[in-house]
Amino acid sequence: MDNHFPLNKLLLASAITVSLTACWDNSSNNSYNELEMELRLMETTDLHSNMKPYNYFASPKDNALSPQDYGLARTAVLIKEARAEALNSMLFDNGDLIQGSPMGDYVANLGVAYLERNVHPVYKAMNYLGYDVGNIGNHEFNYGLDYLAAATSGANFPYINANVYQFEGKQPTNNVAVDEETCAVDIDKHFAGNYAAFFDQFEPYFTPYEILERDFTATDGGTYTVKVGVIGFTPPNILNWDKRYLECKVMLADIKMTAEHYVPKMKAEGADIIVAIPHSGLSGGDRDEDFMDNASWQLAQVDGIDALMFGHDHNNFPTTSNTYDGMEGVDAPNGKIFGKPAVMPGFWGNHLGVIDLTLRSSDRGETWAVKSSSASLRSLKEDPYLQDEMVNYLVSSDHEGTMDFMAEEIGNIDEPINSYFSAVESDISVQIVNEAQYSQGLSWQDDGVLDSSITMLSVSAPFKGGRGGREDYTNIDGDALTRASVADLYVFDNNTPAVLELTVADLIEWMEVIVAQQYQTVAEEGDRLLHQQFRSYNFDVFFGGFDTDGESLLTYSIDVSQAPRYQVNEIGELVYDANGNLIQTNSRRISNIMYAGEALENDLTKKLYVVTNNYRASQSWMPGVANARIAHEDEVDSNRDLVNNYLNAKSDDLADPNDILEFPNAHNFTLVGPSGVTVEFLSSHLEAAESFANTYLPRVTPTQEFDNVADNEGFRVFTYTFD
Repeated sequence: MDNHFPLNKLLLASAITVSLTACWDNSSNNSYNELEMELRLMETTDLHSNMKPYNYFASPKDNALSPQDYGLARTAVLIKEARAEALNSMLFDNGDLIQGSPMGDYVANLGVAYLERNVHPVYKAMNYLGYDVGNIGNHEFNYGLDYLAAATSGANFPYINANVYQFEGKQPTNNVAVDEETCAVDIDKHFAGNYAAFFDQFEPYFTPYEILERDFTATDGGTYTVKVGVIGFTPPNILNWDKRYLECKVMLADIKMTAEHYVPKMKAEGADIIVAIPHSGLSGGDRDEDFMDNASWQLAQVDGIDALMFGHDHNNFPTTSNTYDGMEGVDAPNGKIFGKPAVMPGFWGNHLGVIDLTLRSSDRGETWAVKSSSASLRSLKEDPYLQDEMVNYLVSSDHEGTMDFMAEEIGNIDEPINSYFSAVESDISVQIVNEAQYSQGLSWQDDGVLDSSITMLSVSAPFKGGRGGREDYTNIDGDALTRASVADLYVFDNNTPAVLELTVADLIEWMEVIVAQQYQTVAEEGDRLLHQQFRSYNFDVFFGGFDTDGESLLTYSIDVSQAPRYQVNEIGELVYDANGNLIQTNSRRISNIMYAGEALENDLTKKLYVVTNNYRASQSWMPGVANARIAHEDEVDSNRDLVNNYLNAKSDDLADPNDILEFPNAHNFTLVGPSGVTVEFLSSHLEAAESFANTYLPRVTPTQEFDNVADNEGFRVFTYTFD
């Protein structure tokens, strides 16, 4: 793509004597040249390979009784309806498409060779629906660049991404230093204030943008060509999240800086309007920092962008919830960011984003500009059986393959395993992951990879904790663990293991920043316990194995009657000062950290190992993690592989393969609060959650009240009573 700008057009004028007749003729000519048209833009985002409204973690019987509130087969009904209402329309996908569901896992397991002969099921459906452009999200990189290329080759529409750049085989000039170990170029250091030099030096890995020439119908009934520029972006942190696939192959540019480079080029190349489709969220993003993953707030301030269709956050926009309260320039109820129309249609196809533009031309259709706009979301039809049967048909063979793939059994269980109450009681769904990681950490110590004298811990989180709605919880309620169970326990199949070396003081800060975000401060009867919008996959639970008597080696207390050490807002987001630093207090919630019967707080300089994943290990901004050293990384297996291998080994060790796999609860953390006080929190509405609480959790009581989490409706209210 050319880097030069076309010469400005020269306007020649001469002085003339203007008569009344000439004035009348000029007015008539202007009226003749004025045209308008309506253009509808539609968006899906974060589909995560959810094509059918089918829950692969539930039984076929349950699915038949209650189709899921997601899936492109249901969204397609909205797409066709919205398209039929408009003379002119376009359809975009924002990204995070080929990973994230059992169907995505199934196809990924078949590999690149399969995709060289077969179209990925997501593109079977999307080609049929007639998408205009697709953007590349962060989860598109989860299986590597070769897999991404093979998958997207099945799309009958172009793909764009502007902020991923070729690195492999490139020789930087201008005395730019390349880190020999990581192949990284410090863009900020070497190009600050002169980012044009960066763009001159490095080539985009993908097509940065498209200018689509579309023939649309104006209000006068005539057909005119409109040049619609579409530009896409992905979160810069993919270099950390998918390091094993991307290191030394690509580099990432800041989203806003990239837009400021390309948008003027798009205008110069004739784009009438420019639509940005960043796979980049808005939550917590109202800070003007470089290389932010959630940069839609910054992007909306770039001159020349007319509309934003964003994603990544799995939230709704427009919205009347309090998710974006207090953000400068954000009018969430009306879907405007700094006056520009913007939509984010949830996740898994549970909404369709719609932006309606009125375009005006003053030169008889030669050029067009936005006159006015509106933004809205469309929810799925109430009738769950209203589905596009062609979408279901097109992915039917992949659906059958997915069910067979996920049904492979590992071992027998006799108690349910779920994440409904992970924030209030230590549960087995998180513990199994911790056991697998901890076991691998000990193995690395035995093999001499890690120092055997340093205490080993593990940390994991409930990866399914309601983010995807009231049914989005781990729920293994059968009599066996299967391949589906492993995916249910560890959703993110791109995470790879990493071991951090840190001190007890660092561990405490890590714990404090997590519990600040998860818990509200409670004092009285009926207070709400949790910040329900806090993402459960960030609720880190620490584990230290068992002693010879079967007792948990690591235990700690979380006192939610105390104010948080790190200041948060009303939805649990961390608060920063004017200098971009986290606001701290002297309060503490973490106490009684015991390991093997001794108080860890007595030696704050004691070294520890913590097995985690590359996502957490890369978060150098986070207290505790900020001071840690990466002692070991393993990119051969994913964390999900560790869980799978651990469970298979545990099953193989049984004397009889029909014996039960047992997982005694470590009860590694305890909630502390005002004695005898009962507080409220939200979890799943499902009968399975109610039954589990009644059977296993004496402090937890289900109620018949229900409430919403932001725009996700119908969560059950539970109570928790402190000792």
